[in-house]
Amino acid sequence: MEHITGSQFTNRFVSLILGARNLPKKRLDRHILFISSILGLVPSRTYSENEINNELQKWSVPFGDNFGLDHVTLRRYLVDEKYIKRDLSGKLYELGTSELSYTYDQSIKELDLKELINEGMKEKELRKQQYAKGSGE
Repeated sequence: MEHITGSQFTNRFVSLILGARNLPKKRLDRHILFISSILGLVPSRTYSENEINNELQKWSVPFGDNFGLDHVTLRRYLVDEKYIKRDLSGKLYELGTSELSYTYDQSIKELDLKELINEGMKEKELRKQQYAKGSGE
């Protein structure tokens, strides 16, 4: 089982959201996206299908469009990768707690993903401006 550090997560998440247009081919990058999508879920809570869809939309609306990930497709990936478990009837969901491909620093749960992206966009714009100044001289 591989482990994702807070800094590794932050750097890759921002890069993926700001630069990608398809679901990443690299396994680690896909799992960083999957982990980012479950951060708001409560570990011991059981969710109805409607509730889990609503929770996953909170991620898919601001971040999923870059990757073609609506909440239904995301939910399927999360079930396949064991980040969430579905009961046999397919109506109840909960966070997966074992058999995960990756573990991650608990500090990641405290991150404000939208703020990370805003900061990343500011840094990207600043680099563009610095490059333009350097090229114009």
